[in-house]
Amino acid sequence: MAQPFFQRLFDYYSKVGSVLRGEAATASIFPNTTDIGMSRERVYAEFLKTHLPTCCNVFFGGFVFGVDGTESRQVDLLVTSDSSPQYNFHNPDGQGKTFACIDGLLAVASIKSTLNSSELVDSLENLASIPQKSDLSGKVLPLLQVPNYTDWPFKIIYASNGISLEALGVTLRGFYDSNPDIPIASRPNLIHVAGKYNIVRIGQGGGITRDGTQLAEHTFHGHQDPSDVFGLAYAVQNIQKSATAAKHILFTYDAILDSMPF
Repeated sequence: MAQPFFQRLFDYYSKVGSVLRGEAATASIFPNTTDIGMSRERVYAEFLKTHLPTCCNVFFGGFVFGVDGTESRQVDLLVTSDSSPQYNFHNPDGQGKTFACIDGLLAVASIKSTLNSSELVDSLENLASIPQKSDLSGKVLPLLQVPNYTDWPFKIIYASNGISLEALGVTLRGFYDSNPDIPIASRPNLIHVAGKYNIVRIGQGGGITRDGTQLAEHTFHGHQDPSDVFGLAYAVQNIQKSATAAKHILFTYDAILDSMPF
């Protein structure tokens, strides 16, 4: 039986989820779809800012770039480590768009008002466009293991509403059946449709549900969750683990300076 604290923590996240759904609903008063999207991005960004460790920086995204100069498509939210460079000269109040280097990037989120099949495909293509990271050679102590670094950043698709779990699952499987060349690490870790369900990508080694169901590695597992508790807590937990590991990585960005056309 769960200790009283864990029930209270469940209730806490449940109320947070209720507030997020309520604030997202008020965004529909805007006649412009761009305004609606920005409002919903701010709702989820505020959740991240108020729950992630203080060593995390949460930005409204523009794009992600690699040290070789490659760029991603539009990404809505970026979470970087506190040792990553910031590019905020044109974003002094923190409410505008910016961009970030893939090295030191902890998480990204694609935010949708309604997650239907076409919007899901758009998010999956955006995530697949994120550049590859530099390897960790010479950046960590020899005996230090950085878990799941190949899977950084943690990739989230969050929506205020969406089609059924079953219908979304069909589109998700069909997309990767048609695009098998997209690396596993470029696929979402979490798809969260507020008040409805979550879909989680199972990590290396597989997993097991609380009822004992075995889950194969690299597959997607969906479950209903009208409380939003799992989706919110799972995102925080996984980004926190990366934030802790990032403190032990000596990220360097000399290649960026060396590549600029002086």
